[in-house]
Amino acid sequence: MRQDPLEAYALRPLTQGGLFGVFLATCAIEGALDVLHAGVGCKGKTQRLLVEHDWGRESHTQLGWTELGEAEWIHDAAEPLVRNGIELCRRRNPQLMIVSASSAVELTGVDLACAVARLRAAVPCPVAFVPHAGDAPDLWSGYAAVLAAVLELVPWGEPMAERHTVSFFGHFFHRHELDQAANLVELRRLLESLGLALGPVFLGGEPPSSLLRAHRSDLLVRLPYAGTSARELAERTRRKVLDGPLPLGLTATSRWLRAMGRLLALDAALVDRLVEREEKKTRPRLELARRALAGRRLAVLADSPSAAAWCGLGLELGLRPCLVALLDRSLGGETAFEHLLGSAGHARPPGLTVLQAPSLRRLRGSLEALAEPPELVVRPDLSLRGSPWEALPSVETGYPAPHHHAIYPMPEFGYAGAVAQAQRLLDAWHRIH
Repeated sequence: MRQDPLEAYALRPLTQGGLFGVFLATCAIEGALDVLHAGVGCKGKTQRLLVEHDWGRESHTQLGWTELGEAEWIHDAAEPLVRNGIELCRRRNPQLMIVSASSAVELTGVDLACAVARLRAAVPCPVAFVPHAGDAPDLWSGYAAVLAAVLELVPWGEPMAERHTVSFFGHFFHRHELDQAANLVELRRLLESLGLALGPVFLGGEPPSSLLRAHRSDLLVRLPYAGTSARELAERTRRKVLDGPLPLGLTATSRWLRAMGRLLALDAALVDRLVEREEKKTRPRLELARRALAGRRLAVLADSPSAAAWCGLGLELGLRPCLVALLDRSLGGETAFEHLLGSAGHARPPGLTVLQAPSLRRLRGSLEALAEPPELVVRPDLSLRGSPWEALPSVETGYPAPHHHAIYPMPEFGYAGAVAQAQRLLDAWHRIH
């Protein structure tokens, strides 16, 4: 197929970049403050989208700007970061400051690392620095950069807890609503059923004081948004690391529990009993949804890890994934999608069309190229009004989701999440909500 020469210059479905990802990660840490070193007028206009996406908390209080003036750009672009950072700390009293800068500031060649070191010495809270966020390819890379910066603050040389403790690293926590809270409740329930404790989650809305106690965990579960490999994570923390897909769907969850049991040398019979009990409870509920959904064509528009997870759940419900659009640029694309789908116990369905980081223009017109269009869609809100996508029954999930809000616990992860999302797919298909 001939490549469209304009594709590389077209608008993306998700235009938020690395600086927004830094802000999103900051909002996932209770009491943290994102200090954006930028010129006057460089405030992040797209932050307003988080207000529409997250009804659980007003997040603008977790962002502060230095607002460089013209003279400061010419004379010294570093000193205002120290001066204004100290003032922001005095006014906001944060538990953690995360410093990022616009690309324009970094192009001046100013030594920001040195300025951050001066700021760190002048304020009472920890300060993490996220360089080059303005050049990051997408919001997930900015989010991962914050994970890496916070990881460096943890005293990994301190002793572990006596009881097996598990921390998740690379959890994409994007709002303070009950779907996110329910994910963590479900994961905690499964861990405690095996006699394990849930340690700090990177990230899960916890304060820095909790994250800094992650050294007590003897196992880190690396989720696909980590931004660092399992090997690198193990070398940095000197902890066991379990690498795997998102635990969305029955098969993915069972595989995750068994892999964790093997890595921690848990009693295999104990793990088998938990898996068998949960599957026995979950399968009949999924079968009820499968009766209506089996054979229906499914499209998934999501980042690579989420796309793999939703395709896996769809296959368990008898759906036929026919189109996948991978919205990220930093999470591995089609290669990662196939790997994560296989890790969750599923094969790539025959005839599946995969669009890797398509432009908005290409995405809006993508249904025209399919012999049979999808009958059900899983996607975030992507400015698809006026296109054929608008008429399709859809489950809104991921970021941004300004129309779907969780005022009741409705997880995606674990066995409870498989049932909850099967319910949403069933309701969307019947157009009854």
